[in-house]
Amino acid sequence: MKYSAALSVAIAPLAIAKAVHNVYPQKRTSHKQELGNVAAIEESINLVHGVSVGSETQVIVIWANPGNNAETTTLHEQVTVTQTVTAGAEATSVGSETLSAGATTTAAAGAVATHTVTVGGAAGLVFTPDQISANVGDMVIFTFMSMNHTATQSTFAEPCKIMEGGMDSGFRPNPNNTVNPPPQVAMQVMTTDPLWFYCRQSGHCGKGMTFSINPTAEKTQAMFQSMAIQQNGQGAGSAITGNATESASASSAVAAPPAATSDASTGSISMGSGTVENGACVCAVTCSQGSFPAVAAQGVDAFGGFAGALPASMMESV
Repeated sequence: MKYSAALSVAIAPLAIAKAVHNVYPQKRTSHKQELGNVAAIEESINLVHGVSVGSETQVIVIWANPGNNAETTTLHEQVTVTQTVTAGAEATSVGSETLSAGATTTAAAGAVATHTVTVGGAAGLVFTPDQISANVGDMVIFTFMSMNHTATQSTFAEPCKIMEGGMDSGFRPNPNNTVNPPPQVAMQVMTTDPLWFYCRQSGHCGKGMTFSINPTAEKTQAMFQSMAIQQNGQGAGSAITGNATESASASSAVAAPPAATSDASTGSISMGSGTVENGACVCAVTCSQGSFPAVAAQGVDAFGGFAGALPASMMESV
């Protein structure tokens, strides 16, 4: 009897503990849903190899390859662009099918063109070509050469700022073109509207490294590049390249030529070269087109020299 009572007293705390333990709190799963939502958002924005596909539907990033014979990663399936075809008064052939008079069907829009754009490399801080005309469904493949560039979407008004929801290739390093084959990112154009891109490597956009798809007469590639230089130029160039700031203009301004001096031992005067025509000193220099890094920013037929003058003290009397 004593043993049983003692045993009951000993078991009582365990029974109470079990009763308490069996009162489970409500299972919480909302955090998993929240994490799933975050993961889905991250997946839709930043995918493999640092490519940001964005949320806009103007372009679709299809695949990316880091180069050097690495595996290509597919980010999206290529879209088959279709069009609505309506037959007229007579039957119409659409592909392998015949559409009866007045009937309507959906058919593939036609052949898809592939545009290859080289980013950087031997040509310098440029996209080559710097503009293309593309139809809806066309593919654009960016090939990244030295040293380390991006193809980043922007707006026309702010050339060197990432467009909200726009695509960004991420940095594609290729030091001294040692990555062979080079890195590539492919995207599909899904609009006929003008599209604007730049390289977001420090200082590159300010030097005019821009690219456009379907620019118009009102919004040209030259205007886009010029605004990039004007808004973001760091003064690394000069007025002739189109990207000089006030400080750069002052530092790169042509210094006044030194006054002619006499050699005390011979008494001769060192003179510059040139010709005198109608009382004016005429000097000339020939520059190739490649001497103008921002040719488009200069405008068509706008290069070829600048008018200038010489101080009267430098003129030869005739």
